[in-house]
Amino acid sequence: MFKFALKNMGVKKVQIILIVISIIISASVGVLAFNVSNQVSEGITTNASYYSVIVGPAGSKTQLAMNTMYFTDDPLGTIPYSVVNELERDSRVQENGVIPYAMADSYNGSKIVGTTSAFLNGKTVAQGTLFTDGEICQAVIGSRVAKNNNLKIGDTFKTEHVGMGAHDSNMEIEVVGILEESFSAFDSIIFTQLQTLWAVHEHGEDGDGAPNDDINHGHVTEESGSHENDNHENESHEGEDEHEHSSLEGMVCAILVKTKTPNGAMELVTEYTKTVNYDGHVYSLQAIEPMEQVREVLNDADNTKYIVYVLCGVILIMNIIVISIITLLNMYHSSKEISLMRLIGISMKKINLLYIIQNSIIGLFSTLVAFGVSRICLLFMGDYVASMGAVLNLGRVYPLEIIILVGIFLISVIPTVICTFVMAKRDSLAE
Repeated sequence: MFKFALKNMGVKKVQIILIVISIIISASVGVLAFNVSNQVSEGITTNASYYSVIVGPAGSKTQLAMNTMYFTDDPLGTIPYSVVNELERDSRVQENGVIPYAMADSYNGSKIVGTTSAFLNGKTVAQGTLFTDGEICQAVIGSRVAKNNNLKIGDTFKTEHVGMGAHDSNMEIEVVGILEESFSAFDSIIFTQLQTLWAVHEHGEDGDGAPNDDINHGHVTEESGSHENDNHENESHEGEDEHEHSSLEGMVCAILVKTKTPNGAMELVTEYTKTVNYDGHVYSLQAIEPMEQVREVLNDADNTKYIVYVLCGVILIMNIIVISIITLLNMYHSSKEISLMRLIGISMKKINLLYIIQNSIIGLFSTLVAFGVSRICLLFMGDYVASMGAVLNLGRVYPLEIIILVGIFLISVIPTVICTFVMAKRDSLAE
């Protein structure tokens, strides 16, 4: 019966191709929409609850949150490192709960973040170790960075100054660690000491082939929050991009803070929306609660997700109608074939089973292809979704995806079952 069903399918190629296309479209769109929306939501919320407050330059709150937590967009600008020292002395902040953050350079398209090793707490180092805070020119790289650039422990690379003439630095940074793949934005980022970024930019300006001794040791004074050799001239932040500063030394793009209590976070948000004077220049600060900004982003994403679900529903309904019509036409045109089979003694039960097997094969093949198509789409959507701070995991399968595929498979078979049942009832010779 199975072989006969396959031969019968070969005779009706046009109808079968239409049914297969309809099932693939409805199944792949439904599965893809659900998978992407959930992975994006999970990716966005993963890091948001880890920090209580983010302090940075005045400007877009969403941009500040997305840049510091998901490495998207560009930094809003820079603020003095002295703010870091001020927050470290605050009794409302957890011990070691202040993490400076700067983003200024790149390597082959991968952004470089200057920070402390505490920024990578909770991340697993698959190879090597974390960089040492007291040193410079060490880097821990994401799994995708290592793969795309064929970098291994002990390899070195030179950074490219973003927005500063796009020239390469002569300083070499050594890879000391490679993060385990986490299917997050961390997979595509290079992490190094904050002092490394300062040294690279000072080195690029001096042009003497090596950073000065103080920068090599990466010391930061408590009083000023700047480098011990902080003799450069910083320009005002207001109205300028971060990359227009003559030097990044003594500056950060943002500060991530963990507070002891939620009330402490709310107080810091209020207190650090202010201006500060540093080196004769005025810097405007803002403080945000990252979860609040993430909720706003997710609200927008949810609205889009619901629209996509409605469209998927419309497509599904249309395809159910198309599949049903094609099945009815197929059964109608098969009436002579069925009559012939009845004349030669084949029972209606076997005829029913033939068509159910035939449509089951079509439905199973179509849903499996649809699942494969959804994974191919995930692959092509990876770069776009990465701009939202999430990395799509092609191997991530949600239980509801299986339910959607099973449901569409049943939809492809049910019209045939109904038609064959009705024909069996009408057949006076039915057994």
